[in-house]
Amino acid sequence: MLNVESRDENAFAPQDVLILNTLADLLATALHNSFVFQKLQQQSITDGLTGIKTRRFFWEALSSEWKRASRSGRPFSVVLIDLDKFKEVNDSLGHLEGDLVLARVGRLLEQKCRQSNVVARYGGDEFVILMPETGIEQAQVLAERLRLWLATDPMLEEHHITGSFGVASFPVHGFSMEDLIRIADAGMYVAKHGGGNQVSTSDAFGEDSAVQRQLVFRYVEGFLQREHNGPEHLEELVNTLRKLCGRERDADQKAIRQAVEALARAAELREQYAAGHGEHCGHYAGMIARGLNLSAEEVEEVTFAGRVHDLGKLFIDHRILNKPGTLTEEEFAAIKTHAQVGAEVLRAIPELERVAQAIESHHEAFDGSGYPLELKGEDIPLYGRIIALVDAYDNMTSERSFAPPKTEEQAMTELGKLSGTRFDGMIVRLFSRLLKMERSPSLGGST
Repeated sequence: MLNVESRDENAFAPQDVLILNTLADLLATALHNSFVFQKLQQQSITDGLTGIKTRRFFWEALSSEWKRASRSGRPFSVVLIDLDKFKEVNDSLGHLEGDLVLARVGRLLEQKCRQSNVVARYGGDEFVILMPETGIEQAQVLAERLRLWLATDPMLEEHHITGSFGVASFPVHGFSMEDLIRIADAGMYVAKHGGGNQVSTSDAFGEDSAVQRQLVFRYVEGFLQREHNGPEHLEELVNTLRKLCGRERDADQKAIRQAVEALARAAELREQYAAGHGEHCGHYAGMIARGLNLSAEEVEEVTFAGRVHDLGKLFIDHRILNKPGTLTEEEFAAIKTHAQVGAEVLRAIPELERVAQAIESHHEAFDGSGYPLELKGEDIPLYGRIIALVDAYDNMTSERSFAPPKTEEQAMTELGKLSGTRFDGMIVRLFSRLLKMERSPSLGGST
């Protein structure tokens, strides 16, 4: 401590000496407290035995990474590691030798991991690694390398120590921090009970249909809450739906369909005056399907296709969707992608291939002048021909930005003019008759 009283007595007045000594004491105390705080803070984030991060620090890092990934849609992975035969070391050689093993494992994991990874001691002989910007395939490769490092380290090999690794990735294995830890832990359990010294990913949770439905809805909810979903996120959505469907049982297909409808409704809300368009198209498409005497299953499929046919617009810039003037060639080319994009999403669900074909072909023209494949006549799937007609009818009779709405009669007149060129004439005539029946109370229709 600074002793001001040792200075020249003539330099300071007595009260000044007292003040300076008091300030010196306060400064020394503050420095000491700061040192103590930093030491305590360091202890709270660093495991004293292994020198790697603590479980508490890991959870804080995981929370930050989960928030970032939920906004951006970028993947990350979690790897849980349980040491094989560690208890035997403690029992036969004592806890001191066991501590040396733990320290060695911690040091190896941190040395062999990338700098961006967070390596932490999760508890006892368990370790955990957070791998930002890392998908499931890459995480499994990295985990396998770490497994090999542990298995071939001379000190660990002498004690017969290996590791059982469990891997989980966002978003394919869950949409919350708890989901990921649970799946990684289940994978670690599978590895352990498979003999240890291996890397596993558990899909066992998919057997629980309630959990499966929850995962589906969580994913869609998180996907739609992002600040932006552009074409770069299409692959993620398709891969995740495919992964979820791979775990699905027939009884849970309803959850997948509801998720797709939620995505389609979100696409509608991005476009002015489009709210309810899918519901209207689904109604008219189902009406035509029944008029064609299709089976109940086919009627359901056509109705569903009508509801979700514009799903692909979810990935188109909203400024293009809502542009009041004429589109540029580049902008129109972007709009035209929505048919194939929507079909790509639906093809992630094996049971909905015919719905995917309908969505892909709902802008084909009967004379072959449509897009994206320039199909002609009956080469256009029946579902696609139906959706093309009801889509045009609802656009013409609704309050859309590009034209004032037409009456039912005006719209059907327009569709009649395009019969045999843009639209299937048989379906146009059937739809006209069915609309009249629906509107006429004397024919049993609604009022």
